[in-house]
Amino acid sequence: MWSEITSLWQSLRDPEYAHLLLEPLPLYGLGVGLILLTITTLTRERHTRLAVLLMMMLCALSVAPYLSFRLAATPRILATRPVAYGPVIEAQTGLRQSTAWAFYLAAAGCALAAAMSRTKHFHHALAAAALLSLMAFWLSLWLHKKECELYHPNILKQAGRSR
Repeated sequence: MWSEITSLWQSLRDPEYAHLLLEPLPLYGLGVGLILLTITTLTRERHTRLAVLLMMMLCALSVAPYLSFRLAATPRILATRPVAYGPVIEAQTGLRQSTAWAFYLAAAGCALAAAMSRTKHFHHALAAAALLSLMAFWLSLWLHKKECELYHPNILKQAGRSR
């Protein structure tokens, strides 16, 4: 048992494993957060809504350590894949880096809405945070799909209609 815990701890410090753990966090965190934000807004649960906004902010900010771990893991990822995948993997990493600003913007929107929770303009800030988070969620979903196409070639790039 102790050796498994030690092994898990070592794996968590491995950039290749850590980036895999963090990769879906914006997708699932923002998705669940948007559902909870809708529920807490309809039920007027102010304290819970603040907790949801903070959770969404943290999930959006998880892009920063994800990118750091991904960049550290890229040489080893490239070494374990066929050479032909190299440019595609590097392009995907570049795409992840170039779209990180959207997640930071969603995090800022959530932080601003949480900070304005006692002002008369809170509902405007909340709407802006929800819209920015929704856009970051869709971006995360698209980026996740691109990762799946890269690492799981059996997933079709474009599925046709079945009749």
